[in-house]
Amino acid sequence: MSSFQQRIESKKESITASERKIIHQLNQHDKPFLLSMNELSLLSNVSEPSVVRLYRKLGYASYQELKVALAQELAESKSNATETNDIQVGDQADVVFEKISDQISSALSMTQDQLNVSTIEQAILALQQAKRLYFFGQGLSGTIAEDGAHKFMRLGETTLSVKDPHYQAIYASHMNEQDVVVAISHSGETVDIIDVVEIAKNNGAKIIVITSNRNTTLASMATFLLLTQAAETTKRSDAMVSRIVQLTLIDTLYTRMVALGGERLTSRVNQSRLAVTRMKK
Repeated sequence: MSSFQQRIESKKESITASERKIIHQLNQHDKPFLLSMNELSLLSNVSEPSVVRLYRKLGYASYQELKVALAQELAESKSNATETNDIQVGDQADVVFEKISDQISSALSMTQDQLNVSTIEQAILALQQAKRLYFFGQGLSGTIAEDGAHKFMRLGETTLSVKDPHYQAIYASHMNEQDVVVAISHSGETVDIIDVVEIAKNNGAKIIVITSNRNTTLASMATFLLLTQAAETTKRSDAMVSRIVQLTLIDTLYTRMVALGGERLTSRVNQSRLAVTRMKK
């Protein structure tokens, strides 16, 4: 039986502009089989009859049949990709390096595909207006938080990285509308982070959340939600790769903010660089 993409290829000469919009939405959505016909038509900015014409043109008896086919194909694709990229016992170091590089590249690509540019730009505006900036994380995410604070402190504003949950709670209890918290949690369900973010948010602070799943407690508390994507394999958790994506998102916020700050922020970055350079032999 022909796959969804094969059917599109066979009918490419007769596919209309409206139908291409539908195909684009189905291809870019991470779970297209969960979309109702109404949701798909709204996302594609076309009418529901256009969706009907497309699935019939591709040889599907119903929209439900199309969704089932997409679900099966995506499941098979994910399984094959995991088996191909997973690290095997017999892999030498160069092969392991190559596979990890491929996994990182894939995670960055998946994250880029679902980036919400508007949300990122709004988060950057909040960072520009903040009097104080806090990076909160625990465990590995705490290390990412430290790296983020290390970058932003070069801009000359009050920037803190806090890993201890008690310290986080104390800082959060004194926050107000001039504060921004960057909360990092791969799972989005780290209890201590959720607790301190709740305190910070109740006091008026804006919350930038970097996590991997929008359907988590921490994600639901975000003023600005930045999602990472990474595939788990049998030899490692997806958190091993997602930390690279988290760092890339923080680098994106920082670099964009410096660019928007013009000469003022560029001068501050150079001052910071010079201060560190003087300490080197």
